[in-house]
Amino acid sequence: MQLLHVHILAPPMDRQKTGDDLGLYLTLVNRSDTLQQLDGVSTVHAESVAYRARPSAPRQAVKVTVPAGGVLSLQQGQDRPHLELIDIRRPLGATPIDVTFRLSTGTTTLRIPVLPLSRGAGSPTPGAS
Repeated sequence: MQLLHVHILAPPMDRQKTGDDLGLYLTLVNRSDTLQQLDGVSTVHAESVAYRARPSAPRQAVKVTVPAGGVLSLQQGQDRPHLELIDIRRPLGATPIDVTFRLSTGTTTLRIPVLPLSRGAGSPTPGAS
């Protein structure tokens, strides 16, 4: 499975604070002939990472399925599914951070860019707890 266009959106450093929730966005591409899963996401920079089916939906454990030959967008947009870093441990600024993705095919850690909100549309905190 490929993870594409992976990024975190954050407000400017002077507006970030410990305990904030930030949006983590990516696109999953399954080029295999069997379904694949993203079973978990973690980073030392946040208490946890959660999935939301839409911004107003409750947080859930990360467990998403991508059908064989399918694409799943977890990119920013109104009423779209996405991931969230919950309770960041310190302001991230614009420094890339390591995030680990647990896939049905194995575990991979990527260095994810933290982009300013001006690069995306909307809030980095897609929903309320």
